[in-house]
Amino acid sequence: MEVDFLTTIVQLMAGAFIGACIGMTGIGGGVLILPVLTIWFGLPPSVAVGTAHFYSFLCKLPAVFFHFRQGTIRFLISAYFLMGAIPMNVIVAIYLTGYAETINPTSQEWLKFQEALRIFIAAIVTLSGGFLLWHVIFKQKNNPIKGDKNSIPITGNKITIVILLGGIIGGLIAATSVGSGILIVPLLIIILGLAAVDTVGSSIFIALLLTSTSSIIYAGSNQLDLTTAITMAAGSFLGVPIGVRMSKKIPEHFLQITIITLVLAAGLFMLVDV
Repeated sequence: MEVDFLTTIVQLMAGAFIGACIGMTGIGGGVLILPVLTIWFGLPPSVAVGTAHFYSFLCKLPAVFFHFRQGTIRFLISAYFLMGAIPMNVIVAIYLTGYAETINPTSQEWLKFQEALRIFIAAIVTLSGGFLLWHVIFKQKNNPIKGDKNSIPITGNKITIVILLGGIIGGLIAATSVGSGILIVPLLIIILGLAAVDTVGSSIFIALLLTSTSSIIYAGSNQLDLTTAITMAAGSFLGVPIGVRMSKKIPEHFLQITIITLVLAAGLFMLVDV
């Protein structure tokens, strides 16, 4: 019982730390949770991915409610993205969990599968950190135009591109749980030119649907640690408001660089130690 209690406290603290990172900078949740689950808590990569999906789903619920009330979710554009993302999300999640179910957890094949998945996750985390760094450095040049919501023309070519890219991103999210923010947000800004507030609201709504879908699939295959996900989400709920208050006292640019450094370090550590 003592070990369980201490583990719960550590999970709450880890969730609070990640929540504070999200509250301070708006980044870091998806790419920090996986290294924490695999390195700190020793979860197999496939279980870590499923746990991260459910954690992300829980954390996004209140955010989606807030953005819905504020009217900052572009449902039509989100629907175009989800047309490609949801099918690929389901296909990849079913394939990975189905394959994991066919392997004996004590066999060498299981270890090889988990090792390959961990290398892939580590690579995505590291690349995501680099992408975040690029985005922070050049975001001044790429600020979206904050115009009227109805002034952005959505052509047939753009719809096709969004559906195709949605499929790619949906598959990546299913396999790694990384990318719901750092990949969707730039897509909505660069391809569709959404205003910043609509971009955030729409990306969170899209991520909520994708993580809920993949969570069900991973849970059905026992590739999800429900207790850990709920405990860390509870910690995040405590950490987010703390991070928001801290963000008013510390320069945003410094905070973002700090989180990106942590992301890159975590990804590289996962690559080296696999």
